[in-house]
Amino acid sequence: MSDYKEIKGIKVQDLGADPPAPFAGEVWYNNSSGDLKYFAIQPAAWASGGNLGTARYKHSGAGTATAAIAMNGQPIPSAASTSEEYDGSVWTAGGTLANARSDGAAAGTQTAALTISGKLVPPGLQSVLCEEYDGSSWTAGGNMATGRKYIAGCGLQTAALAFGGNVPPSTTSTEEYDGSSWTAGGALGAAISYLAGAGTQTAGLAFGGTGNTSATEEYDGSAWTAGGSLNTGRRSLGGAGTQTAGLAFGGIPNIGATEKYDGTAWTATASMNTGRYYLAGAGTQTAGLAIGGQGDTAATEEFSGGGPATLTVGTD
Repeated sequence: MSDYKEIKGIKVQDLGADPPAPFAGEVWYNNSSGDLKYFAIQPAAWASGGNLGTARYKHSGAGTATAAIAMNGQPIPSAASTSEEYDGSVWTAGGTLANARSDGAAAGTQTAALTISGKLVPPGLQSVLCEEYDGSSWTAGGNMATGRKYIAGCGLQTAALAFGGNVPPSTTSTEEYDGSSWTAGGALGAAISYLAGAGTQTAGLAFGGTGNTSATEEYDGSAWTAGGSLNTGRRSLGGAGTQTAGLAFGGIPNIGATEKYDGTAWTATASMNTGRYYLAGAGTQTAGLAIGGQGDTAATEEFSGGGPATLTVGTD
């Protein structure tokens, strides 16, 4: 049987630390940790995560794959005023919101989240109300100029971006939040609802939406411009990541199709295990979360974006 030296022409290195720039296929022994390691290109994949405590759809999500928050949504009343926190494996109850709602948007982190507009339940009317989360409780934030449902958002609690949605009708309106008040931003190129968002207040990304569009727009802090088109047009989808490393997944029609954005073009990657829509997203392009969705599901899926990684023999 061939050994590593015969295959690669070198011996397995005995190192005190992992090499700073390993090459694909390189193998070494880390004598500090006692592990035999190797460097490989991992494929992208979705895997099952922990279930929500309350199944929900038409809700919102924010944060990272290991520190996420999900809030609001349907069915009513079980999901509409509640929030849950995720630690990478388990969801636990978070603070209760003052305003039960669905079909809104979110921004921020698990300990500094913002829930944006949406439809109050009852009476089912679009609301200008927003709430801020500090990791334990929700308090009133600044009111938007225009309430809307089926809206998208991104950014931080103190520097958020909200765009699109249905007033009705669908709107091009964008608003920017500074942690206390909302001001008008640049208008989207097309009026749209049921879209997804990613990125920051000064580098936002809007994609998908009404009519199962494949359109993408990019925001620079003042104006929106056309970006690369999705390969699969859809609405009511999930989104995560940044303007130059975005992730789109799920949506109507009931699909699990997932795509990555590099700032110019979308590329198909591994599909979700269970297609769904009216779901929430969180995380990054390489570590994303798909949370809940239509069918009143509690399921969470975790996305690993693949790429180069240092792995340990026998555990990875």
